[in-house]
Order: sequence, then structure tokens, then C-alpha cells
Amino acid sequence: MPTDATIPYEADPTHLLIWLDREIGNHSKYQHLKKSFSTMADPKNETPVALRDTNFDDILRAEGPLPINFEGVQFLLAVFRTVDPCIECFERNQNRCIYFIVSGVLGEEIIPILLQRFPNVFNNPATGKRCHSIYVFCHDIELQMDWAIKYTDCIQIFNFDADVLSRLVRDIADSFTGEAQRLLNENPRKNAAAKQRLTWAHILYQRYTKMESVSLKTELDMVNDLLDQIDEDTASSFSNEMM
Repeated sequence: MPTDATIPYEADPTHLLIWLDREIGNHSKYQHLKKSFSTMADPKNETPVALRDTNFDDILRAEGPLPINFEGVQFLLAVFRTVDPCIECFERNQNRCIYFIVSGVLGEEIIPILLQRFPNVFNNPATGKRCHSIYVFCHDIELQMDWAIKYTDCIQIFNFDADVLSRLVRDIADSFTGEAQRLLNENPRKNAAAKQRLTWAHILYQRYTKMESVSLKTELDMVNDLLDQIDEDTASSFSNEMM
């Protein structure tokens, strides 16, 4: 079974979480979400250090996304208080898989701009269809419905940050699993990259089951089966090379 100690690391992570909210620097806000982030653990499994509000101030001052751990998985994080630099970040990172957390007020302003300027940035690379990778956080969901109803194919709305976190964990796990399946279907198969994403997916699925007290037996069994297939394929290739 995968553990944090077995996670391979990428030199340049392909997954980016962008967070836009005027209140992100407020010490009393978004504690569940903030606790899910930690400084990047060393590949040798040194203990990661939880990000605090002071660290988020440092990230706000950074010129680009910074490497972090999200629930034990390697990620990039960029945080903003205003719209314009956030749009610039999307402009520079269209090649990455982006998950976007945004407040209701700023979401109403920026989401139409993003979908017009970068129409494919929230699309599923396998199907070409939009996926629900925009997470709108607000205090009153009903107040957002007038503008948000136009974008139900790509946004999810929440009024509690713990719910944002659990949904994000599940969606990212599903994304890693889908990526791994695509990598395994390539010719030649990209076993190492697929194993990396399946390992991360396994960790996130397990975190989700604890958060929501639910069983994801189907998803976890599928991930374990794919990991077993990769190990068997790798062992077979090694055996053939030794002949």
C-alpha cells in the first residue's frame, strides 16, 4: 500500500492550485484549508511543516507559484487578493492542470474573464469537456446563483471551507487516476509517471474517506489493481532485459 515515504517527486509539478480571496491573509479565515497545506517535504521524507498565516503572506509576495504539499501530495500554490495578478498567473500557467478557489464576489468578476480568455484551461484533457475545477467559497450560496447559474458546467459553490477541502481532495484524486490511465494507454506505456499519480490518488482517496466517513472501495481497488499491473509489467521488463 502506498505511503508518503514512497511518493516520487517531480522537478516541475504539473498541478497548480490558484486561490483568489481578499481575506486570505486574515488569521481567522479558512483554517481548514490552510491546515491542509504544508511546506514541501524532502524526498527522503523529512517531516513537512504546516503553513501558517505568515507563510501565506510570503506566498502573496511571491512572483510565481511555490511548491507545497497539499494533503501529502506535491503541488504548486499561488494566492492572490486581487484579480489582475491572478489573471496573469493563469496566462503564464495554461500548460498546467489548474484548480481554482475563489470568493463569491471575486468569482463573479473573474470567472467570465477567465473562460473568455482561456476557454480550455478548465477542460478535461481526455474528453475536451469542462470539468468542475472552480471552487467558489461564499457565506450565502443563494446570493451567488444569479451569476453562477451560467457556469454550472465548471463551478461548485460552498459555504464552509471544510467542504471545499474534501471536494477538492476527491476531485484531485479522480484527476490523478484519469491521468494515470491515459499514461498507461500510451505506446510505450509510461509506467513511472502513471505510478506516481496512482500513488498520489491512493493517498488522497484515503484522506477523503476519513474526512467524509465513507468507503471508496471501488476507487481504491482500481488504483491498487493498476499499481499491481505496473509492478508486474516492470518486473517482466526487467526479467526480459536480464535474459
